[in-house]
Order: sequence, then C-alpha cells, then structure tokens
Amino acid sequence: MTDATCLDLASLLPAGSALHLQPGDRLCRVNGRPFTGSPEDLAARFGTGPLALGFRRGEIDFTVLAETATLGRWQPAPAPALAEGPRLHPEALRNWEVLAAPDGTYDIQPLPCSSLALLATPLWLLQMRLWGLAAALAAGVALALAVQPWFAAGVYVLAAIHVGRAGAAYLRADRKLRGLMPRAVLAARSEGEVHATWALLEPRARFLFARTAALPEPASA
Repeated sequence: MTDATCLDLASLLPAGSALHLQPGDRLCRVNGRPFTGSPEDLAARFGTGPLALGFRRGEIDFTVLAETATLGRWQPAPAPALAEGPRLHPEALRNWEVLAAPDGTYDIQPLPCSSLALLATPLWLLQMRLWGLAAALAAGVALALAVQPWFAAGVYVLAAIHVGRAGAAYLRADRKLRGLMPRAVLAARSEGEVHATWALLEPRARFLFARTAALPEPASA
C-alpha cells in the first residue's frame, strides 16, 4: 500500500446499480492507469465519452465502461501499489452483461445488443438460442408471404428493427426462465476476456452452453 488514496463505493446510485457494482468495490484504475484522487478528480476525467473504470473486488480486478462518475457515494480508501500497466482505450472495449444462476451457470451478452440482431435477425436469434422467437419470426414471414411478397418483406423489416432494439430484453427474459438473472457488467475487448474475468469473480462459473465432455468407454474385460 502507498500513502495515496483511491475511492471505494460506500453505497450505490442508479448508475452504479445498472452496472451491477457492489458496495466495497474499489476504484483503482481509469483507462488502465492507476488512479488516485477524490470524487471531484474522478468527475473531472469524464468528457464526451465513457471511461474504462478498473475496480478491485476482494483480490480480483475487473473493468466497466461508465458514462458518469455518479455511480454511488464515494469514500477515500488506501490505494494499492499497482504496476503502471497498458493504457486502455474505451472505444476498443464494450460492456458485456453476465447473467447467472445460484449454481454458477451463466451466460453473457454484449451491451448494447449486437448489430447482428438488426442486420441478420434470424442468425442472431439462432446464435442466442432464442428458438421461440426465431420460430415466431419465421411463421410471421411465411404467413405474410402467402398474402404478398412485399408484405412479407415489410413484416421482416419491422421485426428486425424491433429485435434490434429489444434483443437484450428478449434474451434476459429467456434466461430468466432458465433461472439466470443479471449479475454483472464487465468491459472487455472480446467474449473470451469476459469468460476469463467472470471465472475469477465466480469460481463455480459454468457456461450455460458449454459442451460436456463425453465419458470414456469402459475398459473391456
């Protein structure tokens, strides 16, 4: 530890709750670089875009993209001794939502919803395992096609726009039926980074759609 201070979240405001932060989370980095200072110093760092805020929870570090410093009530805390580390560019990151069940089963989705939901709606629905919604889209387009081809095209375009806007909510509703609830928001450059960070934060983590290894054949007598 050093004599410098960073910031702890003592309590949460709506913006902090939306990022699924927790009281006691310690802000240690901003855009990858060690941060020390007051709440006013943090607020002064925000400009026209989000910042990559690096928090420490217990012994685990994670990052979120935030648009504001008003995430909660901040209080000074001893700053840990940190290596300088590489600079993080917020524009190269995106937030991912982690949805998890009490037994450790989890899934993730990008925030905001992937552009694939708008540009290739059927593919996105299948990729997200939203089978019921994919079937409803196919049935609606098929019924419209029986009337007029142009009507089917219109139905598809309207459905694609709707799913592009509400895709994240549809996925949350589907995963809720599976017992998963939103648990965290993690900023990362790739899906693989999200899985790696969540495995550190939740040791029992088991991806919902992970392939189960086949059991070995019993040895013959």
